[in-house]
Amino acid sequence: MKCKIAHKKLIFYSAGKLNDAENEEIKTHLQTCDNCHNLYIELKSTLILVEKKKTLEPNPFLYTRINEKLANLESEKDQAVITPVYKKVLQPIFFTFLLAIGLFSGVKLGNTVIIDYQNKLSVPHITAFYFNDFQQEKLEVFLLNE
Repeated sequence: MKCKIAHKKLIFYSAGKLNDAENEEIKTHLQTCDNCHNLYIELKSTLILVEKKKTLEPNPFLYTRINEKLANLESEKDQAVITPVYKKVLQPIFFTFLLAIGLFSGVKLGNTVIIDYQNKLSVPHITAFYFNDFQQEKLEVFLLNE
């Protein structure tokens, strides 16, 4: 038997799911091949570890915690009667009222400002030309003459 075929059947051999003929073939191959025998031992030890970890021990306080949460849920149902009414009805009404007051006060404040367009002070735009502008700026004169 080839090692590749034996590797594929090792897990079934360790579980005892092979027929008698295949079981004998794998058994004789494992006696002759050291690599496959080492692989079988490693596979067997891994499966034993998995079986040990497979069974979980329940937490001893699990039952008490579940009962406590159920008791808390019953007490929260009594308190929860007022909360949904507030959240679903009263809260949107309250914020709509605040928004309306804000808009109304903004419009009233905007109307209190009176702009008098006829008596508006304006500064005329004056353009002043400088004669002898080059005498004030000696650096530019120096650069332009060069």
